[in-house]
Amino acid sequence: MSPDSDSQLEGVAGGLVALSGGERERCDIMLRYSTDDPLVVGLIVSRPGRGSVCWVISRDLLSAGLTGTAGIGDVTVEPVAEQGKPLAVLLRVRNEEGEARIHIDHQALLLYLEYSHTMMPFGSEAQSRQADAELDQLLKGDQDPPAVR
Repeated sequence: MSPDSDSQLEGVAGGLVALSGGERERCDIMLRYSTDDPLVVGLIVSRPGRGSVCWVISRDLLSAGLTGTAGIGDVTVEPVAEQGKPLAVLLRVRNEEGEARIHIDHQALLLYLEYSHTMMPFGSEAQSRQADAELDQLLKGDQDPPAVR
């Protein structure tokens, strides 16, 4: 885990990805957090020889999923314990084509989220200047919306 600056945090966690077809394989998961967009965490899942996929997930959803089932619809997060294996967090992402189940090391995610909360404490995200600027821009309606990161 390394802060790129006072406003960005990156970390890598080992993981496992399981797809609808039953395939299971190890993967690396890069976690990216920025106080410029304080409500979300980017998860870049890299599978050897298959490239990477990035999802943007609510930081609150990931935090809630450390202790119980969180989320509704196409994205859910929950802790999972399998006999003989370390505690993990299961992130399920579904669409009409199927489901991906990403297992992330619980301890690694917990430490990462704790560190992100030292950068931007829980509940203070709305006070972020970037969020205010984007809301002002949206309400004015006279400019193009901000680019999706």
